Amino acid sequence: MSTPDAPPRPPRARLLRAFACAGAGLADATLRERNLRIHLALGTLAACATAVLELGAAERGVVLLCIGAVVAVEAINSAVEVIVDVLFPGVDERARFAKDAAAGAVLATAAASVLAGGPVLVSAMAAAVRAQTGERLAIPVAAAAVAALAVARLPGARTRGALATNVAVAAATLALVSRSARDAWGLAAGTLLVALAAGAGGRSLRGRGPPGHAVAPPPRGRGT
Repeated sequence: MSTPDAPPRPPRARLLRAFACAGAGLADATLRERNLRIHLALGTLAACATAVLELGAAERGVVLLCIGAVVAVEAINSAVEVIVDVLFPGVDERARFAKDAAAGAVLATAAASVLAGGPVLVSAMAAAVRAQTGERLAIPVAAAAVAALAVARLPGARTRGALATNVAVAAATLALVSRSARDAWGLAAGTLLVALAAGAGGRSLRGRGPPGHAVAPPPRGRGT
């Protein structure tokens, strides 16, 4: 934090600092919310699907927008819960309403995303099967599923080795997806979700995280 006598930061430094704080907030929300970790995994799978399936620009945009909306609303829900706990530490009907309403917003966004993006992906997959190009998609689909599993495991990594292993698995599987990718935007979205999950795991291992987060204990030696 800068002091009153410290020179102001240049605009670029302030911008980078703002991005860093936003990334830390998303990472902390990932550590706090199990549902957000699930959304990241499913979002990775959907992002990879948009990369390899034959979709129009509008269809691809709908799916990617749905992924971002669910992640954003889940992060907002996490922030609302923390604020409510600070303002109403005891049992309070206003706290119940605020938390339930925020959770309802997440549910509505997730349901709308499934209804909007699901048919797009299912239709594209069915078209690929009818065109007898399903075999070409077998490897990238399997790779996307493994990448999604790695993303789900990244925030809960207990050691640096486990974190590095899951990052390597996610990177390798995304590389397989990229070999069949028709568009770079879906692949970029999947990469960002992997980076977010990895950042959450890294913060936890460094002893950081949201309020009340149980930090992973250091690895025990053989003599302990």
